[in-house]
Amino acid sequence: MRSTERGAFTREERKAALWALLIAGVIAAMAMMVQQWTQPSLGPWGADQASVAMPDVLDAQPVA
Repeated sequence: MRSTERGAFTREERKAALWALLIAGVIAAMAMMVQQWTQPSLGPWGADQASVAMPDVLDAQPVA
């Protein structure tokens, strides 16, 4: 096989793909670091709202 044969992708395309993978990896790593420092938002069911009972809602009970 000759080394001058043209491949599926050009050198510029391979370079762009490498940069895209590198940037995606950095973004994923940063997201994982930020996730360690923050708590998920539970909206109205958060810790300060957990003890509030909803009106006209009964506790779950078996049918039989």
